[in-house]
Amino acid sequence: MGKRISTKDKIIRVLKEQGTLTMDAIMENFAISETAVRKQLHTLVQEGFIEVQQHKKEIGRPYHTYSLTEQSQVRFPNRYKELSLDLLHDLEELQGNQLISDLLKKQSTKEKEQLKKYLDKYSTTEEKIAALKDLQNKSGYMFQVENKGRGGFHLNNFHCPFLEVAKDYPVMCQHEKEMYEALFPNQEIKTKSLLVDGEKCCQWRIAATSE
Repeated sequence: MGKRISTKDKIIRVLKEQGTLTMDAIMENFAISETAVRKQLHTLVQEGFIEVQQHKKEIGRPYHTYSLTEQSQVRFPNRYKELSLDLLHDLEELQGNQLISDLLKKQSTKEKEQLKKYLDKYSTTEEKIAALKDLQNKSGYMFQVENKGRGGFHLNNFHCPFLEVAKDYPVMCQHEKEMYEALFPNQEIKTKSLLVDGEKCCQWRIAATSE
């Protein structure tokens, strides 16, 4: 007997296969009550996986259509990580480790420039760190900030979207530290722990002076 699919997953699957649909069209795929489907549909909208559009009619009440957002792709199996890692391995085999190091450095520099442009609007270190945390969390990380007093902070990251790549190419971790040094030039940056070493989080100490 196959595994029973949840109502939320079925809604996602229906919209994936059939595209933008009205509520009536969605309900053609369900035997349960419309109230139960609407409840799960509303949750998916709140979670950012489905978007709703209202359409006006010349006569009568407007109607709504539902479609998947780009964010919904995370609910489908993919092999992006495997493909990226395989490509890096193949490039390393063909061109050598220096090319990989240069590619990862270039990517880090691009990210640094984008973050710096965003953080420059903030004046204090505390504001910049809070903004950095919010921005990185939107990009798939899981950052938390600890205020250690005396102008010092611990920046903790509990999830790295590039962990599997970093395990094979730990120079990425060094590039990240260098990026924080560039973003906070008046602060001392010290790496305290790393996910690639099996620790529970990547942690960087950001301090105005040596402790």
